Amino acid sequence: MKKRDLEFPLLCHFRVIAEDHDKIQFVIETVLMELGITDPVKKANSSSGGKYVSFAFSAMTESREMMNKIDSELRLIQGVRMVL
Repeated sequence: MKKRDLEFPLLCHFRVIAEDHDKIQFVIETVLMELGITDPVKKANSSSGGKYVSFAFSAMTESREMMNKIDSELRLIQGVRMVL
């Protein structure tokens, strides 16, 4: 299967699913700031049991490498379970 050709710069929409604890949003925002992303991170949904929470944000990316860097840096955060 071929990767679709993307035209950059590209506005990407991300969703992060993480364990719900009081500092997770701050940690996500800090990692994004280190990558030069200052768009707001919005709390989206909580799981029915309250164990997980999702956050959404958008970022203008200049390349596929930048998209992958955002993804990989977010996945390194303790408590992050998924990046979409």
